[in-house]
Amino acid sequence: MTPLPVWTERGEILLPLFGAGHLAWLAACLCAGVALVLMHRRLGEDSEKQRRFELAVALAPLLLLGIHSSSMLAWGAFNPNCLPLHICNLCEILALVYALSGERNVGDVLYGVGIVGSLAALLFPGWSNAPAWSLPSVCGFVEHALVLAFIAMKVLDGSIRPSRRDIWKPLVFTALYLAAIYPLNHLLGTNYAFVNWAPYGTPLLAWEEAFGNPGYIAVYALVFAALEAALFLPWRAEATPGQPR
Repeated sequence: MTPLPVWTERGEILLPLFGAGHLAWLAACLCAGVALVLMHRRLGEDSEKQRRFELAVALAPLLLLGIHSSSMLAWGAFNPNCLPLHICNLCEILALVYALSGERNVGDVLYGVGIVGSLAALLFPGWSNAPAWSLPSVCGFVEHALVLAFIAMKVLDGSIRPSRRDIWKPLVFTALYLAAIYPLNHLLGTNYAFVNWAPYGTPLLAWEEAFGNPGYIAVYALVFAALEAALFLPWRAEATPGQPR
């Protein structure tokens, strides 16, 4: 297993969308995620063990990110595209911060951004020019699956309590991220958040063909924001003192 090829997002496709390798990874991520959630629930009677388990799950994506980056450096393949600046990389940091602090605002942002971003990455991986069992694929699939598993654990145990009143939090976080990453992409020649060009095998490519570039970015942003908001709609707004829910 090597870190190569370095993904360029426009190179040879070695991980066909919903091909055998992709489907195998999706099945593995689903099974592993369910197993982690069940393990977390079984530890519910021992709060200290449960907390250590949560920290381990939250820390693992960052360790994998470090391993991948280190391998790129060792192979002399590290470049600006390898910086941990994707929005999902930020969600990995948020997961660890939440595991350590339990801060509600962090949990709300992680819930909205983390679920949409991680699911999109698993279904439409941005590392499609890396073989299914190469290091970029292993790290890519496992990191996003772990973030989703962590969010599921904290929602199911009642720690993360989404409320309709908190819809604005992930939306503002996403808007600030895009405002910062778009000019940085132009400066570095990178494609973080896929707002410089549309990668293979994603709905973004069809939107780019239909609306051009940068037209597709508006559709992309609206869909991403709508999905974030939709995650909060099934939850009732928490009542303030003196007000019925």
